[in-house]
Amino acid sequence: MKKTSSPSVLLFLTLYFLAWAAALPFLFFLKGLRPVSRQRFGLGMPKGPFDLWIHASSVGEAKLALKLLARLPENSFPRIVVSSNTIQGMETLKNKVNGRAELVFFPFDILPASAIALAKMKPRRVLLLETEIWPALLYNCKRRSIPVIIGNGRMSLKSFCRYYPLSGLLSRLGPDGILAVSDRDLDRFSWIFKDSHLMRMSNIKFDIVDSIDPIPYVKNPLSSYFKPGHPLIVLGSVRREEELDIRWLIDKISTEHPKTSIALFPRHMNRIEAWEKFLDQKNIPWIKRSKIESGSSLPGVILWDKFGELLPACALAKSVFIGGSLAPCGGQNFLEPLSQGVIPCIGPFWDNFHWVGKDIVSSNLLCQVADRNELYLKLIKSPSASREKVLSDFNKYIARRKSGTSTLINNLR
Repeated sequence: MKKTSSPSVLLFLTLYFLAWAAALPFLFFLKGLRPVSRQRFGLGMPKGPFDLWIHASSVGEAKLALKLLARLPENSFPRIVVSSNTIQGMETLKNKVNGRAELVFFPFDILPASAIALAKMKPRRVLLLETEIWPALLYNCKRRSIPVIIGNGRMSLKSFCRYYPLSGLLSRLGPDGILAVSDRDLDRFSWIFKDSHLMRMSNIKFDIVDSIDPIPYVKNPLSSYFKPGHPLIVLGSVRREEELDIRWLIDKISTEHPKTSIALFPRHMNRIEAWEKFLDQKNIPWIKRSKIESGSSLPGVILWDKFGELLPACALAKSVFIGGSLAPCGGQNFLEPLSQGVIPCIGPFWDNFHWVGKDIVSSNLLCQVADRNELYLKLIKSPSASREKVLSDFNKYIARRKSGTSTLINNLR
């Protein structure tokens, strides 16, 4: 505790606490944090001891947590608690934990809240997934000699630039171990946490996508809306920063290929209203996904306002674009369309997914375009390979990259 109790660390934690205190009134208005339950303040937590506390920030991390829960041996981890920051993350977990873990909202990272939560749950170890660096929680875990591991660790350049100026302080609060998904991420973590034990692991997302089976048309929950062979283009996980390019793209496809349907999946649901206004202004026929009915004729654009249906839409699509990549947002997960035999298109910005490997492009399993004009040409073009061929090549690609789940579990014991 000598390092963590130094005057500089305590001053940092005091200022950090004051920043949280100033921000708390505004957090009550953030939709993603609602409901603001007692658990956000460390209250109402289930009684421990727990063998493991897994923190899964939102939807992506929740999927990683579910994969781990399915593989964690019950004799080693009989009691597990999983936390999430967002209601979307909690919804992802709720119906799939199957009693394997108890679910809680992650407490605000203020010293009293995390101290109360740890005192009540008494976890033997804590696992933070991906890039979860919470100084108050790390400090309180060190005070109680609770080992902390960051698993499936990723650190974007943006996060690195934010944390690096504080590396001298954060290093003293650092986790006991970090398992990073690439050499680049490992290097970035090493600059922030000089005293933590660092290792490489394969990304658990390879294991997740390996377990996804192709969805046949007759079992697809969306098949009643789309006839076999219907020309469908999926625009998935579209970020606000690239909306101008996607608006141009939708306008061009709707004008030049009016029989083609476009499934538009905004990355964040709070952008639905903005898309409605744009489509009305351009007189582009559209309907919300929640309003379509079986057997009805579809307009040009289906504005997806239901969560969790991107994968079955990809299974029906002629072509797919995965967003966050036409603007410098780091990209979004483009592996799932490949599990359905569709080669996805992305833009030039996918730094957050560099761990997949650049050779996925040279293997003709990913179509990287330079701009919206090239994207348009690729999306309207007929696929160059059958779904069976794409699936076969993709299975070979990920076969060499699996095992991340096992590596992490072995380092939790």
